[in-house]
Amino acid sequence: MRGKSTTPRKLPTQTRSRQTVATILEAAAQVLMRNGYDRTTTNLVAEKAGVSIGSLYEYFPNKEALVAALASAHIDELIARIDNALQISEEETPSSFVGALIRAGLDAHRVNPALHKVLVEQVPRIGGLAESLDIQTVLQQKIEHGLHERSPHLPPTRARMIALVLETCIEALTHRAIVEKPDWLETGEIEAEAQLLLEPYFQGAL
Repeated sequence: MRGKSTTPRKLPTQTRSRQTVATILEAAAQVLMRNGYDRTTTNLVAEKAGVSIGSLYEYFPNKEALVAALASAHIDELIARIDNALQISEEETPSSFVGALIRAGLDAHRVNPALHKVLVEQVPRIGGLAESLDIQTVLQQKIEHGLHERSPHLPPTRARMIALVLETCIEALTHRAIVEKPDWLETGEIEAEAQLLLEPYFQGAL
C-alpha cells in the first residue's frame, strides 16, 4: 500500500468537473464515516456519489489518492477556521486575544469531528498527513506566531511555552466538553469558563 500513488490523476478545471470532484469527495467522506477505511472502496464511493467508477478513476487512481485529497481538503478547512478566529488587531486587549484563541480551538473541533477521527486513525495508511491533521500542533504554532507579533520582546522559548500551555488547556477543556457535555459548546459556557481560567495566566505570563 505504501507504493500506491496519493496524487490525483488530474485536477478539475471546468465548473462541471469541479462539481463532480466535490460530489465524489463528499461521498467519500460519508462512506469513510459509515464504513471505516478498511471497508471503504472506490466502488462504494462511486455508487454513493452517483457517478460511474470510470468517472471516479478519471480523477483518482485509487482509494489512497481519494482519501488523501479528502484529508487535504479537511486540513484546509481546519486552518481557515483557525485563521478566521485569530483575525484580531494587535491593539486588541489581552482579553480579546485570549477569547480569539479559545474560539479558534472550539472552531477547530467543530470541523466535522467524525470525519477528523476517521482520518487521524487512518493517517499511517496514507502517509504524510499526520502532522497536518494534528489540531494541537497547528493551533499551538498559530498561537506562537500571534505572540511574536504582539510581543516581539518575548524570547522564542518563552513564547513557545506560553503557546503550549494555552493550547493544552484549550484542547483539554474542549475535548472533555465534547465528550461529556457537548451542549456547553453551543451555550458558550465552556468558552466563558476557559476565559476566566486563561486570561489571568496570559496577562501574567507576558
